[in-house]
Amino acid sequence: MSSGPMTYLNHILVIEDDLDAAESLSDMLSIDGFQITTTASVQDAMELLESQRFGVILTDRHLPDGLIEHRLQEILEVSSKTPVIVVTGYSDLQAVILAFRQGISDYVIKPIIPEDLIQTVRRILERRVLEQHLQIEHAFAERIQSTAEAIILVIDFDGRVIHFNRFFTELTGWAQGDLIGENWFDRCIYPEDRDRLINVCDTMSRTDRYRGCTNRIRCKNGEAREIRWSNSKWSEADGGQQFILAIGIDVSDLAEATQRAVRAERLAAIGETVAALAHESRNAIQRINAASEVLAINIRGNVDSEEELSVVQRAASDLSTLLESVRAFAAPIQAKLECADLREIWRRSWDDLECKRSGRDVELVENATSCLHDVKVDVCRMEQLFRNLFLNALEASEGPVRIEIDCECNDEMVCLKVTDDGPGLTAEQSAHLFEPFYTTKPTGTGLGMPICQRIVEAHGGTIAAGNHLNGTEVAICVPRVKAAVLVS
Repeated sequence: MSSGPMTYLNHILVIEDDLDAAESLSDMLSIDGFQITTTASVQDAMELLESQRFGVILTDRHLPDGLIEHRLQEILEVSSKTPVIVVTGYSDLQAVILAFRQGISDYVIKPIIPEDLIQTVRRILERRVLEQHLQIEHAFAERIQSTAEAIILVIDFDGRVIHFNRFFTELTGWAQGDLIGENWFDRCIYPEDRDRLINVCDTMSRTDRYRGCTNRIRCKNGEAREIRWSNSKWSEADGGQQFILAIGIDVSDLAEATQRAVRAERLAAIGETVAALAHESRNAIQRINAASEVLAINIRGNVDSEEELSVVQRAASDLSTLLESVRAFAAPIQAKLECADLREIWRRSWDDLECKRSGRDVELVENATSCLHDVKVDVCRMEQLFRNLFLNALEASEGPVRIEIDCECNDEMVCLKVTDDGPGLTAEQSAHLFEPFYTTKPTGTGLGMPICQRIVEAHGGTIAAGNHLNGTEVAICVPRVKAAVLVS
């Protein structure tokens, strides 16, 4: 797998208290050339991890000193976040979701197929090598930023743009006349980053240098670029007014590659796990539904029993919906493009939610625009996107709801802003909105916005969300014509 200082990647730690199972895992992996160390408990593993490095940790879920998910954070901390693969014979969906939230890299269901286990281990190790290479590239970018093509930006301590170089214009499309004298934070910084960067500006007013700042900037066409900044205080030649001199390098491709690698690995693990769980659960859910129908006939007229039975039926339905939602999220998206009017698509999506709007004071406002809405998209996927956005807005407020759609177009892009007058997003919600399984709804799966993001990315577009006045704004840009993109 590796040589030199990274030889530890070939060394696997197995945590398994069943001697026969531990020996079996060791045999499977040793045949493929891995070096194996086994322990029987988390405590023994922790002592080893304090002095040794491993490429992967392979652990049973049930151990003498507790369930692995209860000790996972300790293991990740002492091992410097070495990838953890959990092996179990129990198809517990909630435990799977909890473990992925806490940071496991994969879940393997018993009985174990040796070839699949080895493939899983190698895939994770290849990701670790990729991460090492990305870190090296990032460090290299840091070292050469003073000589390579880079953004040179000068702002005053009130945030007004004083100067920027030609490379900034080439990268973002902003010309001198667009930004000079304008507020940098209002024009080019996304709402979720604004407070943090204003604090950086305040810190710079009291110190000479502030390094290590990374954030997205908004380009003139609505796209986002990830910029790594090195900031210093700069004074005029006569020692008068002081400014912030910011040297920035574009690390968007590096950030995107890292996110793609992590997201693809996570989706693959989720997909494999859910496929196994769905297979095991489908028959059980069908039996529950069949038995419930028979029981409903037998207890007809017994109000208390009918109410309890209704709870059971809803639980079975919720479980089936959750499995399908996770499966749909993890499955690859291949956009099937066809010419369509985007306006007609969002109107159909709005009509589909008539039952959700019934009896409520709700309004969809299409602001006047000269935009041509014709675009090549996957119609079904885009309808799903708008339904999710409208449903989020409707569920965010119990009172009257006003949803507005603004559209701006050019020859290449169609950009939409979908805003509502609800409670808006908290700082936590803004930070985690597109993370799978993050939800503030009592019965939510936390997959609505991540699915929206994958749909937009499958069209080669971008999506971002933030607060707008008293509500939420979702900004979407998609190309008018683009070949379908496979999102895995």
